[in-house]
Amino acid sequence: MKLKIMLINPPRVKGFPVVREERFEHKDIGSVYPPLSLLYMAAVLEKNPAFDVKVLDANGYNIDIKGVKEAIAGFMPDFVITRCGFDTQKEDFEVLRIAKEAGAITALRSRIIADVKEIRDEILMTRIADIFINSEPEVVVAGLAAETLKHKEALEPGESLKDNLNFLVNVKGISFFSREKVMTTFPAAETADIDFLPYPAYHLLPDLKPYHTGVMEPPFALVQTTRGCPFQCTFCAFGRTKCRERSVGSVINELKYLREKFGIKSFLFFDDTLSIKQGRVVELCGRMTEEGLDKLKWTACTRANLVSREMLSSMKKAGMREIAIGIESGSAAVLEKAKKGVTLDDIRQAAKWCHELGIMFYGLAIIGLPGETQKTIEETVEFIKEIDPFYTQFCFSTPFPNTEMYCYYEKKGLLLTKEWEKYFPLSDEPVIRTEELTAEQLKELRAKAYSKILMRPGYLLRQIRPFDWKWNITGLVKITDRIIRVITGRPVR
Repeated sequence: MKLKIMLINPPRVKGFPVVREERFEHKDIGSVYPPLSLLYMAAVLEKNPAFDVKVLDANGYNIDIKGVKEAIAGFMPDFVITRCGFDTQKEDFEVLRIAKEAGAITALRSRIIADVKEIRDEILMTRIADIFINSEPEVVVAGLAAETLKHKEALEPGESLKDNLNFLVNVKGISFFSREKVMTTFPAAETADIDFLPYPAYHLLPDLKPYHTGVMEPPFALVQTTRGCPFQCTFCAFGRTKCRERSVGSVINELKYLREKFGIKSFLFFDDTLSIKQGRVVELCGRMTEEGLDKLKWTACTRANLVSREMLSSMKKAGMREIAIGIESGSAAVLEKAKKGVTLDDIRQAAKWCHELGIMFYGLAIIGLPGETQKTIEETVEFIKEIDPFYTQFCFSTPFPNTEMYCYYEKKGLLLTKEWEKYFPLSDEPVIRTEELTAEQLKELRAKAYSKILMRPGYLLRQIRPFDWKWNITGLVKITDRIIRVITGRPVR
């Protein structure tokens, strides 16, 4: 007897692709990522020959909910595992409803919701999902599935897997609804050595052609070299965790595998803190160059205080085409209140090195952090003009309810809503106000910030590459699209 398990990445929401991962749980614009977490879970489950494992990426392949229903009906899984975006819960839960109607046990994972007992328990009490995965999913799913299979084998004729979930009491790292209450088991320990995790099960996808960042072309993959982030930023839903590192050899072998097996042309190092150890990054990039992996195009995100000129130089030689750096604010006072742990001089220095080395760096800024005023937003705009990223993203401050910042806004009466579908950082509508600025003023100041940064003649001229017309055309299209979005009040990245 086999247990049929289906891992489903729900469809896109209102035309937006959604990232449902351990470090990013909301709608996106312009990027489509493979469902890395589900692929890791699938790879763990495939180790057991008693499991028949299937992955459906409705988001990546732009399959609508009708197509998901047909796929579930075609496979008839015993067990469905899915994830949700924090701002797409209502839409994503439709997958759970369909799976439950088809007779499957359902399990849900969301990193943010796992940290907020009230939201998690409400989901379970309304029976939207049978099980909520609270701990690192790769550690939980094998035992969860094994206990489910054992229970299936013990069923009497006419009994259903879902009649009684008490068989789950010994599975660590989950919550489930039983006997009219939510039962929560002991947390499962994280994977101590992430080198022992199998490669994500990309082979369960038809191909990697749908995936891209807008800059990084397909076939495209996500590669994780570390997990966790020890920093204390008050706005981050994914920090304050121990950083665990894969060995350089393990990462190199995965990159070779992805190139040879799937022909990837580009990838994203999907780490919270890729550069936490500079020597490790320099070693990794040196090995990538030696192995000919520098022909692949890649990008990464990091903190300004965790880079050096040597590191950035080695990253560029190894194939890095762009790097995203968290600026957050051009106000030292706002940065300090956000516990960013990075100074304006750190950012200046990182920007200087990027310019000297010819590296495109992408600035990430936040409008509406605690202590924000019109003056601090103007300081941010002037600071961005000074460091001159090739592009800057202005997000509204979005206090997910597992963050320190959420408590600040709630205590001060500055939360405008608890409708979670509005917690989309790229939205044109903020979910907060500051003590000095209304939501409408934040919107106006953000639009002005974009205009002042994007509409500079010198900035536009610097984006032109005399001998690269493909870049000039695609760059013009992207910049024009962003300007139109700002003018028309649409979400913009």
